[in-house]
Amino acid sequence: MAEEKEVRDVKLGGNISLVGFGVLDQSEITVVKKIVSNYVKMMNNEGSYKEMKLTFKRHQKGNQWLHEVMGEAIFKEGKFAATVGHKGTHTNAWDPYSVISDVCEKILAELRHKVKKEQWHDKKLSSERIK
Repeated sequence: MAEEKEVRDVKLGGNISLVGFGVLDQSEITVVKKIVSNYVKMMNNEGSYKEMKLTFKRHQKGNQWLHEVMGEAIFKEGKFAATVGHKGTHTNAWDPYSVISDVCEKILAELRHKVKKEQWHDKKLSSERIK
């Protein structure tokens, strides 16, 4: 079994916390930061973004690593969470970037749904007032 590096947290700009990502190489962390930053920009365009926390875990299966990421994002519109990875829930669990992207994509989809639902509800209420 390969030796684990010291697990350390990585902070991005004060409102993004990456927990457990210290097991990755510095070059891999740089790619993770870019992926997460791009998704945070998209999330900020969709809703009132406040903060996000991603927790990274690696599990060794045979001679390869399977990855699991748990994400939690807080917006003015609410709190959204998603988990992707390890327990057979993701076909590309061996690719950490794919797992991270999928977690962020799930959170973004939940946010979009919530915003769209609120807009529909507000539109419905305003049309009922007009009647």
